[in-house]
Amino acid sequence: METFLRYCLLSGLGALLGGCSVYVPMLGAAPEIRQKGELEVTGAWSLTNRVDASATYSPLRHLLVRAAVSSKGGGHQEANDSASFAQNNQYELNVGTYWPLGKQWLLGGLAGFGQAHSQARYTDDGDVSFNIFGYRQPIRHQFDAIYAKYSAEIYGTWQASEWVSLGLACRLVQLRLTDVTDRYVPVQAGPIVRYEPMLYLRVRPNGGPVQCQAALGTSATFGYDGRRALDQADPARQFRLGYGYASLGIAFYPHLLWQGK
Repeated sequence: METFLRYCLLSGLGALLGGCSVYVPMLGAAPEIRQKGELEVTGAWSLTNRVDASATYSPLRHLLVRAAVSSKGGGHQEANDSASFAQNNQYELNVGTYWPLGKQWLLGGLAGFGQAHSQARYTDDGDVSFNIFGYRQPIRHQFDAIYAKYSAEIYGTWQASEWVSLGLACRLVQLRLTDVTDRYVPVQAGPIVRYEPMLYLRVRPNGGPVQCQAALGTSATFGYDGRRALDQADPARQFRLGYGYASLGIAFYPHLLWQGK
C-alpha cells in the first residue's frame, strides 16, 4: 500500500509538471448504486488538469449502464513549433452489475469500450537518442492519435459510517492504436494492456443526494518498466509509460429527490 501511494504521488506530480501525455487514464467508476431505479451523476477534476463526467443508472436489479466522458487540455496548439501542448478527449460506454452485501459492503463490476483523440507536442520526457558523436539528443514528439479502448473494472466499497465510505477499484484497459502519427509518421503497435487501481474516500452527509469524493489512482503497462526499457526511440513507448493522478469530485443522486428523501 505504501508503494502504491508513493507511486501515485510521484507519477501524478510528474504528469502535472510535465503537462504532456498522449495516453490519459479515465477515472475509475465504482458507482454507489444499490438497487433498481437509482441514478448517479458525477463530475471530477484531477491535479493533471483533467475533467471527468459520467452518468450511471440501474434499469433492472443488479444491472448497470454507464456513459462517461473525459477531457484534458494544456498549452496552445497554435503556439510556435518549440512550445509544448497536450489535449485529450475521450468517451466510454459500459454495462455492469452490482451486489450489495448487507448495509456495509457493495461489490460490482463493469465492462465496455470507448475511443480517445489525443494531440500533444513536447520534447524530452526521458526518451533520448544519440548523435554520431555520442551526445545526448532529446526526442521531439508531435502526436495526433486516435485509439480505441476496451475496459473491465471490479470494485468494492465499505461503508465505514453513516457519512463515510472507502473503496478500491481496479481497471484493465486494452489500447488499440487505430490512427496514430508522431510528426506525421504512422505509429504502429500491437494491443497494449494497462492496469489501473484507484483508492477512494467518499463523504455523503446523512445519506443525502450529494456526495464528495477524493481519489488516488495510477496506470501502468503490464511487464513494462520505462526506466529500463530499450525502446526509447519508439513513439509507441508513449502509450506504455506509467501515469498517476489525484482527483476531487462530486456525485449527485437525483432519485433521492424523486423519492422525496
